[in-house]
Amino acid sequence: MRRALKMIGVSFLAGALSLGAAWDGAGLVSPPGDLSEDIDLETQAGGAPHLKTKRAGDDGRPVTEITPAPGEVLAGASKISIEPRPEHYGGTWVRSMEECRTISADDAPSGDHLASAGSPWPENPNCIYMGGFGLGPMNPVTDWDQEYGLWVRSFAVKGPNGRTLVTTIIDGEGYFWDYESKCDDCGIKQIAAELAADPDLGLEKEGIVIAATHAHSAPDFIGGWGFVPDWYMEQVADSIKDSVRNAVTSMEPARLEVGEVLARAHNSERRDTYRSAEEQQLTWLRAVGAEGHGPRRSKTIATIGAFAGHPTTRGTNGGVAHADWPALFEKRVEDRFGGVGLLFMTGLGNMSTRGGTNMGAPLGDLVAEVGGGIRLENTEVEFAQQTWAQPTTNVPLTALGVPGFFDRAFLASPAEVRTGKSPDTAPCASASPSSVELAASAARIGDGFALSAAPGEIFSNVSNTIKEQSGAAVTMPIGQANDALGYMPQSFELHPVGQQGLGFVAGGAVFVNYEDAYSIDRCVGDKVLEETIAMFKEV
Repeated sequence: MRRALKMIGVSFLAGALSLGAAWDGAGLVSPPGDLSEDIDLETQAGGAPHLKTKRAGDDGRPVTEITPAPGEVLAGASKISIEPRPEHYGGTWVRSMEECRTISADDAPSGDHLASAGSPWPENPNCIYMGGFGLGPMNPVTDWDQEYGLWVRSFAVKGPNGRTLVTTIIDGEGYFWDYESKCDDCGIKQIAAELAADPDLGLEKEGIVIAATHAHSAPDFIGGWGFVPDWYMEQVADSIKDSVRNAVTSMEPARLEVGEVLARAHNSERRDTYRSAEEQQLTWLRAVGAEGHGPRRSKTIATIGAFAGHPTTRGTNGGVAHADWPALFEKRVEDRFGGVGLLFMTGLGNMSTRGGTNMGAPLGDLVAEVGGGIRLENTEVEFAQQTWAQPTTNVPLTALGVPGFFDRAFLASPAEVRTGKSPDTAPCASASPSSVELAASAARIGDGFALSAAPGEIFSNVSNTIKEQSGAAVTMPIGQANDALGYMPQSFELHPVGQQGLGFVAGGAVFVNYEDAYSIDRCVGDKVLEETIAMFKEV
């Protein structure tokens, strides 16, 4: 009933919301001419921005502060190709299927293979491997999709309270919070800290959400299937940072609208031994340049979508790197509205796609025309992030992670969690001698839009519950964000026998599910859910 009432409210708000709430945030642009005195201009007709010119900076040059009209934000977007550029990073990209074949340890390259390739797998350190197929280096990237490309895409939005939320999506199987051996500065944790330390950007590390599409025909950035060369890892990390910087520095006055639409025809639940909850909605947010100012003049800056469905439709694609169906969604909304398109995964852990790669285009057609969504009147931006030590009770998976076959930093310290809806009377409790640091995020734009970030493949029961508990009209419960630590079902959805390796070989047999084998702990889904709900009560 509550869900139905909320949807009725969404429909009503779409036609009823109008401008409100005073705005006092500011951005900077270069002024016309050499103005030596402060000048205040009255608000222009149609709600155009206030302009105020004043001297600033060490050189005393005049700059113009832009204060958008009530109900507006500052918004910017950017996308940067991650097509390999070895010539710019002093590297070599081997594109031969034969030279990138799985090799034995006896044939491994000379020297310290861990240092040269980034993992102990016996792989060719100059090959780029796809992620998500079995284990080990077996599916090299030998060519690059030129029709849609693979990208890093970022969207930045600054509210009237001066806080900026950044969401970034990478075309890759996953991307880690903290790497063990590949690098000491390219994890999401380090990238966010570096960007937040730049005084010109005005960011907070807790307001930076970096996610991966989980496309299996895209490069493997976590090491489970062969990894990528060091030079390419450096290129991608640079691209992430540049994309965020470009989105922030290009921000201009904009208005926001959001929406949610039933998209049941495009996904289906995939559990082998029981029926599980499904997430059936496509949610979206759009930023449109404010009228009367800037080069876009009411043109779309960005369209962000969120949906649950594994991007595995391309398979190994004959060695051609491909961003799978999210690329078609992004291309469709860019063609329809202009600007930059972004697509995030939500509760994909138990959800498969319907319609193959081409489903991305009709999914993009479900986004309403400009002006057809809920106009956000309250545009205050708030966010929070919570980190904790999660027990790692999956023995086979930890056995791969600790030596670096998955190059994730593990903690040699014990941890325990006690969590759940009723942790005192009906807890999910877990403990282990080793652990891993996890991070979850929650953000709001006013009371109309909410976004959360979970560090792995959450299930639809988690994402549906987050939507119910967020209190917002439209919510994006993003998975594979801040980290990529496997499947994250709740404890009632996971069988401990399947978790301890049997799920690798006997998925679908009696009580065993494949996803169980890739879950680091039986309580991880419960912990992510409860931390997210708690943060939404704070922001």
